[in-house]
Amino acid sequence: MKNDLRDLTHALLEAVSRGAQRAKAERLIHPLEIAMRKAFREQGSLTVRKFRQVKRFFAEGEDPWKQYGARLDAKFSEAVPPSEWEAIWAAVMLETVKLFTAPIDTAVAKALEHGGMAMLAELGMGVKFDLKNPRVVEYLKNYGANLVKGINETTRDYLQTLITQATEEGWSYKRTAEAMIERFEEFAVGKPQAHIDSRAHLIAVTETGNAYEEGNMIVARDLQDAGLTMEKSWSTVGDDKVSAGCRENEAVGWIPLDDAFPSGHQQPLRFPGCRCEARYQRKKG
Repeated sequence: MKNDLRDLTHALLEAVSRGAQRAKAERLIHPLEIAMRKAFREQGSLTVRKFRQVKRFFAEGEDPWKQYGARLDAKFSEAVPPSEWEAIWAAVMLETVKLFTAPIDTAVAKALEHGGMAMLAELGMGVKFDLKNPRVVEYLKNYGANLVKGINETTRDYLQTLITQATEEGWSYKRTAEAMIERFEEFAVGKPQAHIDSRAHLIAVTETGNAYEEGNMIVARDLQDAGLTMEKSWSTVGDDKVSAGCRENEAVGWIPLDDAFPSGHQQPLRFPGCRCEARYQRKKG
């Protein structure tokens, strides 16, 4: 009875400690989302300023006294050459890259640490997670730069679609510029009326979540390298919004650390915004 009570108390303390680390990681989401909002808004403002370079592709009015107003209201007379747009976007990316990478790198490193500490707490190991761990260093190497490259590629695709639509439908310069600003504002705060999360929020949730889960996995791999046989399981939040793929991963129960789950993933997150987490333990028996 005494041993059972001691084990229960120990498990409870581990759960509380693990939960505290997850709560710390989740508190990183909001400041990162705010930073991403700022980055998208500043990137949008710069994009529109540099877009003025292609005003010549809009037909201008004939009255020289109304030239300024005509420029604003002029319609596209021809498509913007890809080289022109790519040059503008390349300059925008270069000038805004640190707005994205700096806060992402900071948040990801902290989330990684919280994930590692949570894993150590779950296993009852009172040691500190070391950010100098080679696996940690490798994970963080160029993390922000590679992620922002993908973010910018997605943004470029959105804007290219917008420019193509503007050309085909003969939008005015003013309308095109306003549409760009509106699109970047959607990136920053989303469309609340449509209950769509913003890209800023999705980036914050996904990247802190991925880093937290990676911290868990790094500790598990280190323990396995030290001679322990580790296994893992997939845990969902259990509501009706859980995808079929995540439910299938959870259904297989405990599997060897190096095995992939049915979806092909080694660990959560299975997709951007995924709410699942992995659990780890030393194989019994």
